[in-house]
Amino acid sequence: MSQPLFGRTAGTDNAVQHAQKYELDFIDLHFRGDEAKLSQSMNALDALGVKYVPNFEGAPIRWVPSAELKADIAKRPGFLGFMLDELDHMQINAHWPVIDYYGYNDAHYLTETEGLDLFAARDVVFSALQQRNASCTVNGIPATGEFLFPVMHHTTARAGMNVAPKILKETCGPAMLAVAMGAARQYGVEFWIDVDYWWHNETIGHSLERFESALKLAYWSGADKIYVEGGGRYAKGHPLGEQIENAYINFLRDYVPAHPRPYSWRDFRPQIGIIRYDDTCFDLRQGYLGEYPGPLYGHIPAGASNTEWLNIWSLLSHGFIRTDSLSHQWESRRFGSRTLFVPLHNVAVYDHHVDGATLAGLKLIFLTGETISEETFAAVAELVKGGATCVLPPRLATPESGLTSIQEITLVPDSAGQWLAVPEFYRLHYETFCAGPIIPLLREILKPLIGDGDTLVYDFGRYQARVRQGGWDYPRHEIMTWNVPLTQYGADPDQLEFDIIKSE
Repeated sequence: MSQPLFGRTAGTDNAVQHAQKYELDFIDLHFRGDEAKLSQSMNALDALGVKYVPNFEGAPIRWVPSAELKADIAKRPGFLGFMLDELDHMQINAHWPVIDYYGYNDAHYLTETEGLDLFAARDVVFSALQQRNASCTVNGIPATGEFLFPVMHHTTARAGMNVAPKILKETCGPAMLAVAMGAARQYGVEFWIDVDYWWHNETIGHSLERFESALKLAYWSGADKIYVEGGGRYAKGHPLGEQIENAYINFLRDYVPAHPRPYSWRDFRPQIGIIRYDDTCFDLRQGYLGEYPGPLYGHIPAGASNTEWLNIWSLLSHGFIRTDSLSHQWESRRFGSRTLFVPLHNVAVYDHHVDGATLAGLKLIFLTGETISEETFAAVAELVKGGATCVLPPRLATPESGLTSIQEITLVPDSAGQWLAVPEFYRLHYETFCAGPIIPLLREILKPLIGDGDTLVYDFGRYQARVRQGGWDYPRHEIMTWNVPLTQYGADPDQLEFDIIKSE
């Protein structure tokens, strides 16, 4: 089935109102662990034929459904699985005041990791996710993990949960999608999207145009389920709140029927893969044991091998993404900094256990992070022999590869492909005056593989989705090796243009 289900976040007090107003398929149903209110709300939604995802955000920190509730749900046709809301945020940033708001008193959401090293911390978090998923599974329907950051998707998917990244919010949307789609492909779980128009403490943190573009990005990315979240109920009659609500209604009523989606994310065929240990690092500041952003898994300070991957995104996005954070401009209060568009070219992120079948078709591979499994390295080596290019730090190479002692950027041919050993990943930084890395060897090898810098591209079998910012075709002047824009005046990164092209 290529068409997604559409939903909206609501509480037990307004779920029916939203279901009727938007004519939704499902409700992301917040009930704070109050099982009596949940049952009453499910009764009302069942009567309407509307499905639901019980979301226990704000429940006591170790809450799981009672046996009575699970028995009740097992008889209901509308259950789509429990939701663990922003589980990454709650685990990593437990010492931040916004999480104390729930009364958790600095307790980590999934499990405590104090005193553990990174590998042990990931193991106990993975075990906690497995246990929580088992406790929440009803009739074989697993839970779903919702994410504020582009981390922990793979650990969660490995535990059997579906993944639901947020776009908008404070996140870099296309990077979130690359991580989530990679996790879903690798572990065979569902891929959902939360279009969330909060921004820190602003109830409506995004423009109408950006919200509409985010809906279309979610739709054309092939997600199984798409739902909208935001603080419109607190907007006190601000016109933007009403405009966003109407935009969603119009999108569901007019745009979706007029533009049937001929594919799903399961047809996605990445060409660029980032392979790394899922260590929860998304920001350089996680090297410090501050309150926010929190350290890895809540207690381990990030090191150079953890933050290394941030530089890859500068290259792959043609400089759109920063080199110090993969969570966009989330510390900024400037409304204009919250752009949605990033020009990536068929990028997916996998963890260090990914197999050869999942990696098939990649042309450019990055190995990074703490470790890569022997099986995954062997699968990458086969792809390189078949013609792929692999960029890696020498520390992740196998002893027999002959790459471990390299101290300078070095190209090593291997059958039809090549290894590119880069001891220091900041050298991958995208330099706008060169339209690629400033190092000539890196630029020569990588520039032809990373797309045109104007287009976000997804290949879905016979279909290709091309996404550009409005006004992208500005006049250019050729200088050096780059077509430099004469001016980007009039370009609008919030008003995205979508072309869905079918190959013959």
